[in-house]
Amino acid sequence: MARETPLYIAPPNDSLIKKYDDLFTSFELEKKDTLILEIPEDVVEKGGVSAITDLLKALQHKPHIIERMLFSFKMNFVEKGTGLPFPESYWKSKGEYYRWFQKLAQAPLAMFFLEDDDCRFFTLAGDLLADGKLEVKDNGDTKPFVLFKDETLQLVMERLFDACWWMLIFCYGSGFDPKIYIEAMLADLDFPLTYEEVHEDFIKDLESSQFLSKFH
Repeated sequence: MARETPLYIAPPNDSLIKKYDDLFTSFELEKKDTLILEIPEDVVEKGGVSAITDLLKALQHKPHIIERMLFSFKMNFVEKGTGLPFPESYWKSKGEYYRWFQKLAQAPLAMFFLEDDDCRFFTLAGDLLADGKLEVKDNGDTKPFVLFKDETLQLVMERLFDACWWMLIFCYGSGFDPKIYIEAMLADLDFPLTYEEVHEDFIKDLESSQFLSKFH
């Protein structure tokens, strides 16, 4: 059976692909498990996410390391001027960082590459959290419990669906099947959404070329 033709988000001749060659080579040869991404404070203030979305576009052209890079991106937010890292407890309590992560979801599949589960949640609902549209209940020693109303649940479900759909696009023709990782993500988040629902929609879009209209 012939291998499928990849559905590249950035074309093979895009100049940004070579920009990340050294980073990918280092990650592979040094057998790293974590890729530390330093994000300056002013980039967050401006809502800049292109460094990471461009990294993902380039990664799609390195199919042999896609699986290894899943859940490897560790965010290191640094203070403007000093370059000193902020404590995790600081940026995880700030609305502007919640919004930044949700803006990162311009590349919906980005959540599959974030190491931290809070960061993954922020890509789905950071803006809602920052705007006080979610009810957060303290469970004592465990993580706070988030309650969704009907309209917020629907929105987050749509975003999660898009993230999984884009992961299938991203890996199509790469030789790597992300099914087990999508299933694990859905199981971890525990929303009423299944891999089969996403995959069925993906196949329909593929057969009708509807995926073209979904590219950003």
